[in-house]
Amino acid sequence: MKIQLPAYLFFITLLLLTPYAKAEHQTLEEFSNNKQWQKLLHIKSDNHSFITSPHFWLSGTNNRNTLSELKATIKAFKQPVTKNQSNDQHAQCQFPARYQLIKKHIDIAQHGTFKDISCDKYQKWRKQLNINSLSLVFASGYMSNPASMYGHLFLKLNSANSNSNLLDSSINYGAIVPNSENPIVYVLKGIFGGYDAGFSDKQFYRHHHNYSDIELRDLWEYKLNLSQFDVDLISNHIWELLGVKFDYYFIDENCAFHIAKLLELVLDEQLISDNSLWVMPSSVAKQLTNHNYQQSLLVTDIKYIPSNESILHNFFKQLTQSQKHVAQILVENNFDFSNDDYQNLIIKDKQIIIEVLLQYLGVMQVKDKDNQTLLNFKQKLLKQRFILPLGKSLNFKNNKQNLAGHLGMPPSKFSVGVSNSDTHSYGTIGFRMNYFDHLSFGSKNKFTNVEMLDLKLAISDHALKIKKLDVIDIASLYTVPKLWQDTFSDAWAVTVGFEQINNECLNCGVYFAQGHLGKSYLVNESTLIYSLLGAKAFVGYQDKISLSAQFGFITTLNKKLKSKLEFSYRDNHNLAELSNTKLNFELNYHFAPDWELRLNYEKQQSNLIGINLNYFWDF
Repeated sequence: MKIQLPAYLFFITLLLLTPYAKAEHQTLEEFSNNKQWQKLLHIKSDNHSFITSPHFWLSGTNNRNTLSELKATIKAFKQPVTKNQSNDQHAQCQFPARYQLIKKHIDIAQHGTFKDISCDKYQKWRKQLNINSLSLVFASGYMSNPASMYGHLFLKLNSANSNSNLLDSSINYGAIVPNSENPIVYVLKGIFGGYDAGFSDKQFYRHHHNYSDIELRDLWEYKLNLSQFDVDLISNHIWELLGVKFDYYFIDENCAFHIAKLLELVLDEQLISDNSLWVMPSSVAKQLTNHNYQQSLLVTDIKYIPSNESILHNFFKQLTQSQKHVAQILVENNFDFSNDDYQNLIIKDKQIIIEVLLQYLGVMQVKDKDNQTLLNFKQKLLKQRFILPLGKSLNFKNNKQNLAGHLGMPPSKFSVGVSNSDTHSYGTIGFRMNYFDHLSFGSKNKFTNVEMLDLKLAISDHALKIKKLDVIDIASLYTVPKLWQDTFSDAWAVTVGFEQINNECLNCGVYFAQGHLGKSYLVNESTLIYSLLGAKAFVGYQDKISLSAQFGFITTLNKKLKSKLEFSYRDNHNLAELSNTKLNFELNYHFAPDWELRLNYEKQQSNLIGINLNYFWDF
C-alpha cells in the first residue's frame, strides 16, 4: 500500500528539520538593547559603563548611549581607510568583536556598502595565538601582597598550535600601580579608588613562573566548554580591550569581577551581579562550575598545577625515613657526596634523593635568589645527577588535599547566638564580609586567618550594642619552614578594630590596633602550636599601649570538628579595667555544607560562654 502525503506537509517537515543558517536580523533599536551588545560596551545597570577610556567610544557621547554607539560603529565600519591612517587604525580592525556581532544580528546591506578591511596587526595576533579554547586560571592566595590574599583569576587562551600549554597566551586584569608606590597608599587607593586598571596579554609561562615559581602559589586551570564562535568572540573582544582603562577597586571591581564580565559576554546568565558589594575569585570559580552552557556543563575539566614548593613537600612525603636521613646529612655537610651513607645507597635511592634536593634548592633560591652558596650547591647536585642513569625517579602524587579554588566554605557569614557571663546574658547577631579564619574548613591556607569587616552585635535591654568589629584580622601562624634546616615556622598577626574592654560591660568600647610576631611548631598535619609577642594600641581610651604574649594551639579533631585554645598575657598597668590574663577556647562543628556551630569559652576577670550558629554564603 502506497501512502502519499500532501506536498505542503513535506515543506513544513523540511523547514522544521533544517537548522537556521543565521540568526534572525534585528533592527538597530532592537540590537542596541541586545544584552550581548551591551556587554561589549560593559554597560552597568545604571546605563553607564565600567570603561573610562574616551577612545573606546566612537559616538563620543558622555552618557554612553547604546543606540548612538551602535550607529556610530556602523558608520565607522563603512568608512574607507583615509590617507592619514593605516588599515590597523580603522574601526573594523580596532573593534573586531563588534564587527562579528553586527554582521550576525543586523542586515548590514540595509545600511550601505561594507568593505572588509585587511587588519595586519590584528590578523597577526590571531594567527600567532590560533585560539581554539579558553580556560580560567585560579591562583591561590598570597599573604605577602594585600591585593592577592584572596587569590587571583586570569584567562588562558589555549592554542591549537602549541605543544606545551606554557606557550599559550593569557589575559590578566590588574591595577596600574607605579613601581615605587608606598604600601599604605597602595592599600588605601586599592580600597577607596585612585588607580586605573586594564587587561594585558602575556604568554602563560610568565604567569606560571611568577605565581608557581617565584610566589610559590598553586594554580588550578578550569577548561571551558565554548563553541568556536564564542571563543572567537571573546578573543576578538580581548583585542578591543587591550589598552582600555577601567577604575580599580580591590573589594568589588577587581580581577575576579572583570574576568567574570568578560566571560559573561557568551553566557545567558550572570556569573556575578553588577551590584555585588564585594567579589571573590573563589566565588567566580564556583559559579563557573555550577554554570551550564548550551545544555552542557561550562567547565569540562579542572587541572591542578602545583607550585615548586608544593612539589617539594609532595616529594618529601614520598621519601623513606632512611632517604630523609641521608638527605639531611648531605644538607648539613654542604652536599659532600663522598660520605658512606650516600655512597652505600643503591642507584635508585641516589636518584630520588638528588631529585628532591634539586627541588629543595630551587625553592631556597627563590627565597634567597642572590645567594652564591646555594648556586654552588646546585652545581654540585647537577654534577652528581649527571653521573647517575637517565630517567625521572619521582612523580607528583596528587591527593584530596589539593582542593580546587572553588571548593571550601563560601566567604561571607551571617551568625546568631547567645552569650552568658557571670552577671548577665544577651543574644548576638553577626556578619562577616569575608573570608576565613583558623577554624574554617576547606581553607587553602592552613592555620591562616584572613577576615575583613567582621561585626558582632549584642542584643541587651532591647538595644543593639557593638560587641566587636574587626575591620581587618589577618594572621599567618604557619609558613612552611625550610626542610632539614628549620624546626619552627614564622608566625605573625595583625588586627584593627573596635571591642569591649571586658566581658561585663557592653558600653566600654575602645578602638584598637595590634600586631604580633612569633614562631610556631607543626606537631602533625592536624595540630599546630604557636607563641607570639606583640603590642596593642588603644585609641579613645587613655590612648595607651600594652605589651602582650600569646600561646596556643589549633587542632583538627576529625572531618567535622576543629578547636583552638589560646592563653594570653598583657602588661596592662595603665588600664585597670583590663585583665592581665585571658583564656579562650573555641570549638567548631561543621555539621552541614555552608553551616557550622561554634562554642566559645572565655575567661577574663569573669567567665563568658557563647554559642553561635553560622551560615556561609556568597554572591
